[in-house]
Amino acid sequence: MRTTRVTLRLSHAVSDVMLDDIKAIIPADALQVFINQLDETQYATLECIQTERNCSLIASAIVVWRQLGHVKSLVYRNGDVLRDVSDASQFQIFTMLRAPLTVLAVR
Repeated sequence: MRTTRVTLRLSHAVSDVMLDDIKAIIPADALQVFINQLDETQYATLECIQTERNCSLIASAIVVWRQLGHVKSLVYRNGDVLRDVSDASQFQIFTMLRAPLTVLAVR
């Protein structure tokens, strides 16, 4: 059986403030982090096992850092769907993270 994962793509600026928090709240065995130093907009790619708890914690972290002014843009991709969700509520972010094959760009 294949484990479903949610993918986050963090810009370099967002990674600087948020990556350590995500590593602290998500169990190490549920998270993979890949760093691409050549791309500022997709500096860190995080693949996280898609559990309700993990998605809830990630949504909370995104909302906190957005309120602090470090997250300016959220772009949701799922299959052919691509949309700006920068104004999404915490529950909406959580719901998007729970959808299969979600990729969320956080800038």
